[in-house]
Amino acid sequence: MVRTEEEPIRIVGFMPTPFTEDERIDVARLTALSEQIASVGVHPAVLGGMGEYYALNKEESRECMTAAIAGARGVPVVAGIGWSTREAEQLATDAGMLGVDTLVINPPYYAKPSPQGYAEHVRRVTEAAGIGAIVYSSAHYPMTEAHLEQLASVDGFLGVKEEHYSVAETANRIAVWGERIQWWGVGEMGGSAYARVGADAVTSSLSNIRPDLAVRAITALVNGTEDADAIQAAQAWQTALGADQQGSPAFLTEVMHRVAGWNRAVRLPLLPSDPESQEAVETFLRTWAAEAIGHNAFAGRTR
Repeated sequence: MVRTEEEPIRIVGFMPTPFTEDERIDVARLTALSEQIASVGVHPAVLGGMGEYYALNKEESRECMTAAIAGARGVPVVAGIGWSTREAEQLATDAGMLGVDTLVINPPYYAKPSPQGYAEHVRRVTEAAGIGAIVYSSAHYPMTEAHLEQLASVDGFLGVKEEHYSVAETANRIAVWGERIQWWGVGEMGGSAYARVGADAVTSSLSNIRPDLAVRAITALVNGTEDADAIQAAQAWQTALGADQQGSPAFLTEVMHRVAGWNRAVRLPLLPSDPESQEAVETFLRTWAAEAIGHNAFAGRTR
């Protein structure tokens, strides 16, 4: 599908997974975060890499989907699906039964299946769920033209979350594939660049603490309108995210600890944010968290 200029951009907010001190899923905090994100029209998303999907078992994954749907109150929810085809089918079945709107099929770990094999994987997962899926195009496993040709024959294949091919390359692919394939850009700054050339959705992590600024920044960047404060916040967020050498889960969990009282826990092999990352968190929050939305997600601080 190609988005027209009149249509608002779809924003998908990928959430971290909160844990209690005894390493259970903190369902109440995840439900509250989903509610906060959905309150501004952003679609809550669970079980992405940012949510440590690889560290969760099936029951915990189900808990995350249930919490996100409860908090969203009718706003469409997105769920990542990983692992082998058999395990992914089981998770996808749960997702469909619970009411997830869209799946994002996470990149295969270690293996690099053929385009035919991957298309069959997507076919089975989407048939099990009864809902459509976006596939992830990553540096480890990019969606080549051979992949797209195979995937286009899969009824449940909706589109591509693009993090490998450039904006210019993606613009050409959008022109070629037209209405058949949706395209999602990753991150407020980078994802908006893809949306400017026709991508349908932008993913956001800033939406976890400032969903208002995330929406404003993405809208301004996509439409070419003025909103200097929001765009500056998105730029600062992108810089801050790069401070944690482990990637975004530990960093974002530290942010949520500061603004919403989350436990600092992440699951091994990750460790909580180091002092350098914590300083980056503090620097960002000092400027941009003063007006963070503050209802249920911020209840019961446990600093």
